[in-house]
Amino acid sequence: MRKSAAGAALVAAVGFSALTAAPASALSFPLFETCDAAAAAGVYNIPAGDPRYTPELDSDADGTACENPDYAYVPLPPVGDVPTDPQVEQMPVGGADTGVAMSPEKSSTGTAALGLAGIAAVAGAVVITRRRSACA
Repeated sequence: MRKSAAGAALVAAVGFSALTAAPASALSFPLFETCDAAAAAGVYNIPAGDPRYTPELDSDADGTACENPDYAYVPLPPVGDVPTDPQVEQMPVGGADTGVAMSPEKSSTGTAALGLAGIAAVAGAVVITRRRSACA
Protein backbone atom coordinates (compact mmCIF):
# COMPACT_ATOMS: atom_id res chain seq x y z
CA MET A 1 0.00 0.00 0.00
CA ARG A 2 2.79 2.44 0.88
CA LYS A 3 4.63 1.77 -2.39
CA SER A 4 1.58 2.58 -4.49
CA ALA A 5 0.97 5.81 -2.56
CA ALA A 6 4.62 6.81 -2.98
CA GLY A 7 4.45 6.00 -6.68
CA ALA A 8 1.29 8.07 -7.10
CA ALA A 9 2.92 10.98 -5.28
CA LEU A 10 5.98 10.72 -7.54
CA VAL A 11 3.81 10.68 -10.68
CA ALA A 12 1.86 13.70 -9.42
CA ALA A 13 5.06 15.61 -8.65
CA VAL A 14 6.49 14.89 -12.10
CA GLY A 15 3.21 15.90 -13.73
CA PHE A 16 3.02 19.19 -11.85
CA SER A 17 6.63 20.01 -12.62
CA ALA A 18 5.95 19.38 -16.32
CA LEU A 19 2.96 21.73 -16.15
CA THR A 20 5.03 24.48 -14.58
CA ALA A 21 7.83 24.06 -17.13
CA ALA A 22 5.48 24.26 -20.11
CA PRO A 23 4.95 28.06 -20.03
CA ALA A 24 8.69 28.68 -19.83
CA SER A 25 9.39 26.46 -22.81
CA ALA A 26 6.55 28.09 -24.78
CA LEU A 27 8.49 31.37 -24.80
CA SER A 28 11.51 29.87 -26.47
CA PHE A 29 13.29 31.45 -29.42
CA PRO A 30 15.81 30.00 -31.84
CA LEU A 31 19.47 30.10 -30.90
CA PHE A 32 21.77 29.85 -33.87
CA GLU A 33 25.05 27.93 -33.88
CA THR A 34 26.37 29.78 -36.92
CA CYS A 35 25.54 32.91 -38.88
CA ASP A 36 24.63 30.66 -41.81
CA ALA A 37 21.89 29.12 -39.68
CA ALA A 38 20.70 32.61 -38.69
CA ALA A 39 20.72 33.70 -42.34
CA ALA A 40 18.70 30.61 -43.28
CA ALA A 41 16.09 31.79 -40.76
CA GLY A 42 16.24 35.34 -42.15
CA VAL A 43 17.94 36.84 -39.09
CA TYR A 44 20.77 39.36 -39.60
CA ASN A 45 22.47 42.12 -37.60
CA ILE A 46 21.58 40.75 -34.14
CA PRO A 47 22.40 43.40 -31.47
CA ALA A 48 23.89 42.51 -28.09
CA GLY A 49 20.59 43.14 -26.26
CA ASP A 50 18.71 40.53 -28.31
CA PRO A 51 18.32 37.15 -26.54
CA ARG A 52 19.50 35.42 -29.75
CA TYR A 53 22.86 37.21 -29.59
CA THR A 54 25.88 35.14 -28.61
CA PRO A 55 29.52 36.28 -28.61
CA GLU A 56 30.40 33.32 -30.84
CA LEU A 57 28.31 34.85 -33.65
CA ASP A 58 29.96 38.27 -33.30
CA SER A 59 33.18 37.85 -35.29
CA ASP A 60 34.49 41.39 -34.79
CA ALA A 61 33.19 41.80 -31.19
CA ASP A 62 31.43 45.10 -31.92
CA GLY A 63 28.09 44.15 -30.31
CA THR A 64 26.34 43.10 -33.53
CA ALA A 65 26.31 39.47 -34.63
CA CYS A 66 25.82 38.10 -38.16
CA GLU A 67 26.30 41.49 -39.79
CA ASN A 68 25.03 41.99 -43.31
CA PRO A 69 24.51 45.52 -44.69
CA ASP A 70 21.97 44.28 -47.24
CA TYR A 71 19.41 43.30 -44.60
CA ALA A 72 17.74 45.07 -41.67
CA TYR A 73 17.54 43.73 -38.15
CA VAL A 74 14.19 42.07 -37.37
CA PRO A 75 13.46 42.00 -33.62
CA LEU A 76 11.60 39.21 -31.88
CA PRO A 77 7.80 39.66 -31.93
CA PRO A 78 6.27 40.83 -28.65
CA VAL A 79 5.13 38.09 -26.28
CA GLY A 80 1.73 39.59 -25.56
CA ASP A 81 -0.29 42.75 -25.57
CA VAL A 82 1.21 45.28 -23.18
CA PRO A 83 -1.29 47.85 -21.89
CA THR A 84 -0.38 51.43 -22.68
CA ASP A 85 -1.88 52.70 -19.41
CA PRO A 86 -0.82 50.49 -16.49
CA GLN A 87 -3.31 52.05 -14.06
CA VAL A 88 -6.36 49.96 -13.21
CA GLU A 89 -9.81 51.46 -13.59
CA GLN A 90 -11.33 49.69 -10.60
CA MET A 91 -9.75 49.24 -7.18
CA PRO A 92 -9.13 45.52 -6.66
CA VAL A 93 -10.50 44.04 -3.45
CA GLY A 94 -7.60 43.73 -1.05
CA GLY A 95 -5.22 45.08 -3.68
CA ALA A 96 -2.47 47.62 -3.31
CA ASP A 97 -3.06 51.32 -3.81
CA THR A 98 -2.46 52.09 -7.49
CA GLY A 99 -2.73 55.84 -7.21
CA VAL A 100 -6.29 56.05 -8.53
CA ALA A 101 -8.68 57.43 -5.94
CA MET A 102 -11.72 55.16 -5.86
CA SER A 103 -14.48 55.01 -3.30
CA PRO A 104 -16.40 51.83 -2.56
CA GLU A 105 -19.74 51.67 -4.32
CA LYS A 106 -21.66 50.01 -1.47
CA SER A 107 -21.19 49.41 2.20
CA SER A 108 -21.27 45.75 3.19
CA THR A 109 -22.04 46.29 6.89
CA GLY A 110 -25.68 45.26 6.42
CA THR A 111 -24.69 41.97 4.82
CA ALA A 112 -22.16 41.29 7.60
CA ALA A 113 -24.76 42.04 10.30
CA LEU A 114 -27.27 39.72 8.64
CA GLY A 115 -24.68 36.94 8.46
CA LEU A 116 -23.73 37.36 12.11
CA ALA A 117 -27.42 37.30 13.11
CA GLY A 118 -27.87 34.04 11.20
CA ILE A 119 -24.86 32.45 12.90
CA ALA A 120 -26.16 33.57 16.31
CA ALA A 121 -29.59 32.08 15.56
CA VAL A 122 -28.07 28.72 14.60
CA ALA A 123 -25.86 28.71 17.70
CA GLY A 124 -28.86 29.54 19.89
CA ALA A 125 -30.89 26.72 18.34
CA VAL A 126 -28.07 24.27 19.05
CA VAL A 127 -27.88 25.38 22.70
CA ILE A 128 -31.64 25.09 23.16
CA THR A 129 -31.71 21.63 21.52
CA ARG A 130 -28.91 20.34 23.76
CA ARG A 131 -30.60 21.66 26.91
CA ARG A 132 -33.89 20.03 25.97
CA SER A 133 -32.21 16.70 25.24
CA ALA A 134 -30.26 16.91 28.55
CA CYS A 135 -33.46 17.57 30.53
CA ALA A 136 -35.39 14.71 28.91
